[in-house]
Amino acid sequence: MAYQALYRQWRPMDFSSMVSQEAVVATLRNQINTGRIAHAYLFCGSRGTGKTSTAKIMARAINCLSPVNGDPCGQCESCRRLLAEESMDVMEIDAASNNGVDEIRDLRETVKYPPQHGKFKVYIIDEVHMLSASAFNALLKTLEEPPAHVCFILATTEPQKLPATILSRCQRFDFGRIPAHQIAGRLRQAVEGANATATDNALHMIARAAEGGMRDALSILDMCLGYRSDVDEELVRSVLGTSDRSFLFRFVDALALEDASTVLGMIDELMRKGREPMVFAKDVSQHLRALLMAKACPDDLPSLLDVTQEDAAEYIGQSDTMTVTRLMKMLDIFMTTETELRWASSPRIVLENTALKCCLRTKEADTAALNDRIAQLEKQLAELTEKLQSGVIAAAPAKKKKDDAPAPQKAEPPRPKVLTPTGRSADEAWKEALSVLKKTDIPTHSFLTQGRLVGCDGTLYRWEAPVGMDFFANALNKEDKRRAICNALTEAAGVECQFEAVTAGASKPAEESVESFVSGLEQTFGKANVLVQDEPK
Repeated sequence: MAYQALYRQWRPMDFSSMVSQEAVVATLRNQINTGRIAHAYLFCGSRGTGKTSTAKIMARAINCLSPVNGDPCGQCESCRRLLAEESMDVMEIDAASNNGVDEIRDLRETVKYPPQHGKFKVYIIDEVHMLSASAFNALLKTLEEPPAHVCFILATTEPQKLPATILSRCQRFDFGRIPAHQIAGRLRQAVEGANATATDNALHMIARAAEGGMRDALSILDMCLGYRSDVDEELVRSVLGTSDRSFLFRFVDALALEDASTVLGMIDELMRKGREPMVFAKDVSQHLRALLMAKACPDDLPSLLDVTQEDAAEYIGQSDTMTVTRLMKMLDIFMTTETELRWASSPRIVLENTALKCCLRTKEADTAALNDRIAQLEKQLAELTEKLQSGVIAAAPAKKKKDDAPAPQKAEPPRPKVLTPTGRSADEAWKEALSVLKKTDIPTHSFLTQGRLVGCDGTLYRWEAPVGMDFFANALNKEDKRRAICNALTEAAGVECQFEAVTAGASKPAEESVESFVSGLEQTFGKANVLVQDEPK
């Protein structure tokens, strides 16, 4: 007997063997059990999510003489004929190759004839969005009022291309992408059925590469088993043409350090191994996306990326070395490159040019690049200030003249412990308010982490920005952010609270120090690259 591909061997034969799509399966089963069979169904979803398989199971179930909980029994005469493809009661039509009005007219002529053996005559029209406009018009009346013994099942990956007149005549079911862990479970069954072995990491790698499509996953596994019967990560990477995680981490580290020499050397290593530039650009884009998600929602990263806690910690650690602006800029460059590589005559040159653009960002003079560099300097300054305040590093002493007497150093008096009406200290209320803002107002929480709480006078909490970062105090003193902070403090302290942001060494908010901040920017980036604009109140 000729070899049959894995995705055909493992095509589900009843609703019980379907992977995912629980809502769709439950609804169709209930309709079969109650006899409420619609005259037209529309199955929508991306490739490999089970649309055609569900349509075939549905066709057998509504024609089965003794269905079991909505599933075809597989034993009656109708089921046996349909499984052996000997019945004319189920017609499967490919709309991509039969998209003309003449084919639809022929279909309308055959609709009037009753089924031979079953109760329904089922027409499965795959990729129905490929029908021409005239073919859709010819189908309308038949689809709206077919004979009682006819059932239409339309399947498509692009429902937005269907006319509204077709959509309104069908019961629509949307098939979602299958989760990676469920795909990996079915792949494990396929491996065991083929008397082969595979590591869990290799199966999860295949599942992630399939992007929610079971057919794609089984096809990739079929290719791997064509090489050898023991499937591991190295074999899957070789079949897919992708790079391992450690290589991607090292590559992005080199981009972060602007090490053009290392980046070009790694690209040369890829080319010598026969890797495809387009596949590598896609891998880098996915890695940068993971780093952005680590920035935005680090607590939920394992579930969002379907990775372990250790892998999530590695992503979070690397994301801390770059700003959000830098990551978004790099992701935008690599996503644009994916499109350019489709038509490039020299893909390697395009990839190298893209990597150099990410490395040589300091040469750019646009607004996004300047904002990125400013944010990077702010982060470095905040880290240095924090180390100075905590005593990790010592500030260099100023040079003194011989006649100058050393000034006595004053020890900072300990801050009195103020208790709130709930019995908590001001510091405890402040920490709880920060945790609330981290969930409800991430930008405000990010600004507050750049400075420190310096005191609490009853219900007035005073926050201090580091030296040279007056704009943080400016931003936090605005009405919307001040209100958000006050609400969080009120919730934490149990009494209505006020908030004030000041700069280091200042006794009032930092609006007066804007000129010094602008002057510093002009010295760093040049006066021509700094534009000061008043913000309307």
